[in-house]
Amino acid sequence: MSAIPWRSEIQGEIMKRFLALALLASAMASGAAQAGPVGVSVGVFGGLSVPVLQDVSTSSFSPSDAFGPTGSQIGIRVPVHAIPVVTLEPYYAKSNYKDRTDTIGGISYTRDGFDGKSYGLNAILGNPDGSGFHFFPYFGIGKTKLTRTGEEISKASYNFGLGFGISPAQKISVQIRGEFAMVATGDTSRKFTNATAGLTYRLLP
Repeated sequence: MSAIPWRSEIQGEIMKRFLALALLASAMASGAAQAGPVGVSVGVFGGLSVPVLQDVSTSSFSPSDAFGPTGSQIGIRVPVHAIPVVTLEPYYAKSNYKDRTDTIGGISYTRDGFDGKSYGLNAILGNPDGSGFHFFPYFGIGKTKLTRTGEEISKASYNFGLGFGISPAQKISVQIRGEFAMVATGDTSRKFTNATAGLTYRLLP
């Protein structure tokens, strides 16, 4: 009976931290406003997320085991373009991964898939929602929580990737991104490849 309020508190804390990141990016943008107009956008995205080299058996490993069952990812981003060459982008994302079944010695074992929540800040080279057609590399740091039956991981996470965007109409940008993400777990890490599509609307200027 007490699980629902606890879950609401956790979700509220995550959103507070996301908003704090957005405010931090906005504050940094305000400090750089004298260098030129500040751009602020908001966007949503969704796509695929695939575990890499997770829960595999070294005794029966084959190349097809390198990638786990495909999961899904959705989220929100708030790009803040304050200086000519860099965009700061707070983000929040939720992921869901399918169960995985392995057969070892003729016996099948099923591992539950993770549910993931992450928030952080990307640094993007260029302006991801600029006019025309353009590519942009990016790097991010944040915190990710992965949970499944009997296991919970809440650690620092890192990602890097490449995106391209096109603006079909004024203030609107369509973006496609591919990235590699990892969650530090001590001596090892949980790794994922993500492919997402998103729609961004420019609020300012």
